[in-house]
Amino acid sequence: MPMPVVETASLPSVSLPAVEDSDAVGKKVRRHRKYVFTAQIDQRIREIYFSHPNAKARPGIRHLAEQVGIPHWALKKRARELGLARTKEKPWSEPELAILARYAWMSDERIRLKLKAAGYARTVTGIHSKLKRMRFKCDPNFYSGKGLAQALGIDSHVVARWIKSGHLRAQFRGTARGEQQGGDIYLIREKDVRGFVLEHPTEIDLRKVDQLWFLDLITNGFARSA
Repeated sequence: MPMPVVETASLPSVSLPAVEDSDAVGKKVRRHRKYVFTAQIDQRIREIYFSHPNAKARPGIRHLAEQVGIPHWALKKRARELGLARTKEKPWSEPELAILARYAWMSDERIRLKLKAAGYARTVTGIHSKLKRMRFKCDPNFYSGKGLAQALGIDSHVVARWIKSGHLRAQFRGTARGEQQGGDIYLIREKDVRGFVLEHPTEIDLRKVDQLWFLDLITNGFARSA
């Protein structure tokens, strides 16, 4: 779905003039002009980069530069700060991937904060792209068996036991993982998780669950939209 186009008149910009300062020996040093980016300009930069994700050059940036009076190099620098410009992504560690699997239902920004709290620095754009590539968000109403176990604070074998007993409905994702790799991955619908919790409440230890996630699950998304 194309992003809304921001009108030129709504793209005010502020630039702070370059100033002269003195260093330790009294020599005058000219500082670079600083540019202040409004939310509207940031939004327009996102539109340009999202509209042409694989382009080597984006003429829209030069056009935007003329509109707002900010050099195109400064707009490109801002795009890098927003995580939009293509940069070589450092490999994702197993702990990071575990956080993605556990909190995939959250917004990309909230996942960024979860990663930051765990000591990892990732951009919102990088998180969104990784989730998409890993298919964590191919359907936000599905959980993996491991992800569900982490949210409930239990061992993944317990979830597998619930599934094999028929108490918790699930389906296989259809991967090519062999038995030595742990077998195929379970996909569990959110509504089936909710139904299981309501039908088997004594199986859940409320002291171990991710409380915000559990509240969101039971209220059918109310906590997520609040």
